[in-house]
Amino acid sequence: MLTVLEKVDLLQKAKILASIPTESLTRVAAIAQEVSFEARQLLFSEKDAADAMFVLLEGEVALLRKGQQTQKVVPPEGVGILALLAGDSQPESAMTTQPVRALRIDQQDLYDAMVEDFNITRGILRALVGFAAGGA
Repeated sequence: MLTVLEKVDLLQKAKILASIPTESLTRVAAIAQEVSFEARQLLFSEKDAADAMFVLLEGEVALLRKGQQTQKVVPPEGVGILALLAGDSQPESAMTTQPVRALRIDQQDLYDAMVEDFNITRGILRALVGFAAGGA
């Protein structure tokens, strides 16, 4: 089981969380739960409510839209992030292609952390602006 400090180190490597100051990221690490999946398991299905995001630690996840693979995601990146932040349903399914270890962050816990610490919100916004500008 990972310590909070180990989680911070791993979360800092994900682009969406990299701009969050370490002290604030500790709050996110405290709510992140370590989870494991076997190969060919669904993390979530297309059109599911986006109630969690996953930051990959090991393994690989295929994103599928209408049954067709659109992308592969590998550590240290995450899945389910944009839909979670938008409060929307998942636009695609996420299925493991091999055993996966990840950190799961529940939507309400992340929202609470963002309200309590604006540096988390600001860091995520910086990352989103970078994505929109083509920097990620």
